[in-house]
Amino acid sequence: MANPVQAVRKLLDRWSTQQESALGQMTGRKTARHRIAGFLKSERVEAKFFLLALAPFVPVMVSDQIGWSRGALWHTWWWLSVIWALAIIGMCFASYWRAFRRSLRRKS
Repeated sequence: MANPVQAVRKLLDRWSTQQESALGQMTGRKTARHRIAGFLKSERVEAKFFLLALAPFVPVMVSDQIGWSRGALWHTWWWLSVIWALAIIGMCFASYWRAFRRSLRRKS
């Protein structure tokens, strides 16, 4: 089986590239149809990032609904989930930043 860290990294790299491409299409094309297509693709990729960021919170929510006590394991999992979510959202916004810088260079 492949290394899961490499698989996630490859997935995030692909999504970042798709996000930058969609944002470039949204800012660099002339017709409204191409701009709207870029916006829609950007929204889909952003939703994927957000779902991946929120995935570790599912066990936390389920354990609260079941009524399990909040012990050390729960708090550890909570903080690992927060760190995971911040890292994934940071990668999403990094692609926004790169696309923004690229659009500024293109207009100069």
